[in-house]
Amino acid sequence: MPHVSYTEDEVTEAMLDVTDNGLSQNKSAQKREIPRSTLGDRLRGLPSRSEVTQPAQLLSKPEKSRLVTWILRQEALGYAPSRSQVRATVNALLRQQGREKPVGVHWLARFMKRHPSIKTKIGKRQEASRFNCFTPTAVNWYFDIREREYGWIKPENTVNVDEGGIMAGFGLDSLVVGSNNPRKKAFLKGSQSRTWTSFLEAVTATGRLLKPGIIFKGKELQQQWFIDELKEMADWYYITPDNGWTDNHIAIEWLREVYLPQTQPEDESDARLIILDGHRSHVSDEWMATYFLNHVYCCYLPAHCSHGLQPLDNGVFNASKAAYRKELQKLATLPDSAPVDKVNFIKAYAKAREVGMTKKNILSG
Repeated sequence: MPHVSYTEDEVTEAMLDVTDNGLSQNKSAQKREIPRSTLGDRLRGLPSRSEVTQPAQLLSKPEKSRLVTWILRQEALGYAPSRSQVRATVNALLRQQGREKPVGVHWLARFMKRHPSIKTKIGKRQEASRFNCFTPTAVNWYFDIREREYGWIKPENTVNVDEGGIMAGFGLDSLVVGSNNPRKKAFLKGSQSRTWTSFLEAVTATGRLLKPGIIFKGKELQQQWFIDELKEMADWYYITPDNGWTDNHIAIEWLREVYLPQTQPEDESDARLIILDGHRSHVSDEWMATYFLNHVYCCYLPAHCSHGLQPLDNGVFNASKAAYRKELQKLATLPDSAPVDKVNFIKAYAKAREVGMTKKNILSG
């Protein structure tokens, strides 16, 4: 007697017995212990009961499968999304489909109950936080993940990201001509600017350098003519935060306007991986939801290990900063009426970038 409970896999196998192996519907139904009527309906192309009721559910079967896969892979990469991030991700997916009503309070609990493979995964968020210094344990943990968990992602779709900053106005100490008294210090003229400018740089595992995101703060930068002038010198992306913007706003703008457009895979089905420091602005709900919607996975470096594991820190940034300081020294010879402003910063950093951020330096990092 056929049992009432059966799986979709069993129905599929029964259909293959008929279509590919030549069994009759009766024999196939008996072999797989499924109702003969069910097998006949499915062979005629009628939907399953779950497929009939599916429109009443928030997510389709492929969407559910994609969400489960994303959660499990993120957990394997050392950062399983939190409950809040999963809900934000689903809500973002619904909004993308024109449905503004968010998921209910108990939706995630019901989802996990229907998908036991993720039920025990919740609570293992950011395993990397166990490693708070550059130790063999932390290094081995990271390289083990790199070998096991994201080797399936193509190198050209793997991007390493880091944020740096430069205090405009300081150059390297240089030799000068002065008295023969070694105890008497000689001081160089330096720019008086104390403006801290941040930049977000990203490179692929194949050595391709993406356009940077340059972060300026200041009311004058809200004027479009100023941004246009900067773009004529360097066709980069300039982020000019409004008053009240947080690091989260800046990170999301960079993700959407800089990273995603420049890393679009040739095959849209290919996944992308972004490797970066676990900064608080890089783990917001909106940040993680944007990852999911664009088939992106993230791997965060262990805490306090970026100086040893971050390729951009190890060679590329250092070479660029040294070259930048040398360019800045040239600007220090300008008259006092021509301070090192943001335009001069772009000129200096563009030249320094050509020196430090070469493909050779990137791949050797």
